[in-house]
Amino acid sequence: MTRQKERLYRVIVAGATPEGIAAANKLGELGIPVTLVDSAPDLNEKLAAEQYRLPSGLTFNSAHRPGLIRILRNAQIRTLLPARISSIKHTPQGFSVRIDREQTFVDPDRCVLCGKCDAVCPVSCADGGHALRYPGRTGLPGRAWIDKRRQPLCQENCPLGVNAQGYIALAAQGRYDEALALIRRDNVLPGICGRVCTHPCEEACRRGGVDDPVAIRAIKRFLADYEGADASREAAAGDAAAPVEPTRPERIAVVGSGPAGIAAAADLARRGYGVTVFEKEAEAGGLLRYGIGAHRLPRTILDREIRLIERMGVVFATNSAIDLAADLDRLTREYNGVLLSTGTWHDRRMGIDGEDLDGVEGCLAFLARSQWERLTSLPGRMAVIGDGNSAFDLARTLARLGAEVSLISWFDAEHIPADPEEVREAIEEGVRLIDATQVVAFRGEGGVFRQVECMPTV
Repeated sequence: MTRQKERLYRVIVAGATPEGIAAANKLGELGIPVTLVDSAPDLNEKLAAEQYRLPSGLTFNSAHRPGLIRILRNAQIRTLLPARISSIKHTPQGFSVRIDREQTFVDPDRCVLCGKCDAVCPVSCADGGHALRYPGRTGLPGRAWIDKRRQPLCQENCPLGVNAQGYIALAAQGRYDEALALIRRDNVLPGICGRVCTHPCEEACRRGGVDDPVAIRAIKRFLADYEGADASREAAAGDAAAPVEPTRPERIAVVGSGPAGIAAAADLARRGYGVTVFEKEAEAGGLLRYGIGAHRLPRTILDREIRLIERMGVVFATNSAIDLAADLDRLTREYNGVLLSTGTWHDRRMGIDGEDLDGVEGCLAFLARSQWERLTSLPGRMAVIGDGNSAFDLARTLARLGAEVSLISWFDAEHIPADPEEVREAIEEGVRLIDATQVVAFRGEGGVFRQVECMPTV
């Protein structure tokens, strides 16, 4: 007596065409498990195309709607929409198929096809519709989906991955509060970054290949300033930021209140941790306060951003210098975690003669000293060596203190790497630009700086 070996058939049907629909339906009626795969997110929309019109004049989706509904309700038929078959391999056990399923960004079990999401979607597509695709009650399967065209280059190039296209779309519709809330999901310092960010998003913007990149940083700045210009809007932002209570028992210590420390503290507070930030100076902000000129980053903007983070429950302990050699063990005992974000406060040396002369000072060292000493006047002739944003920031700070400033750049004027607006505004404010020039030494007498020795670079 021989026994016939039972075999379990599983069938994949690639493509929800009329032929694929018919095959899936027949196999499902025979009790054979079927997986129907198609790149379209909605069968009704796909089969309404002109190419599937029947000789009777009816579209396939209309003529065969009962059959389409039976397929979706048949427990033996699994529909993967939208999805693509990326590979098929033959093995001794049968065929091995890899299916890449695309996200619809809508929970099909919770979507009731009310259409409210479509009404408020701010993103318009080239076909005149919205990025939120709402098929209505005729959709098969019945659920909306979001048409996301992968991550755009601006967002991909942003170190924080801020959803630039999202908040620009909201801003274009005048929904400024929603746009700013979207920014703050990933970046808790929009007012600061709207002024001092190096905006790599704009470098990647494809619009730059046509004329100019979208002014992403300027839009961010506008949104933050719009909120700060009205006390009620700022209060509402503070209320939105305020937590009820920390939801986790762990306490975190952050050493340093520069941009990294502030951002990390805010993210930890959002996740329910109790956070204390230790800052050795009298005011929080770190490099933002003591390493950037007030003309470029007004202190009112910095203070407002810090106040909002305090509303999240973050505690700032100023005048609290932490000696890592002596205090780190204590912090690890008192807190469940310690984050060190003390920054890089040392200026990079040029490696030329005379750098130690009295009167030669690094950019960060001088900017910090001008804040600590509250300098209001510094007349005389000053030379700034450099060609980045920090160099122009320093030159403009010196000009405001009454100095006669010359900025010496290794690059020629057309190729200076600083932001063009920084260069233009510095020249407008009286800074003299000496381009295509390399400083080779500082000369002095009796340990005191007297002159700069230079040579042309071209």
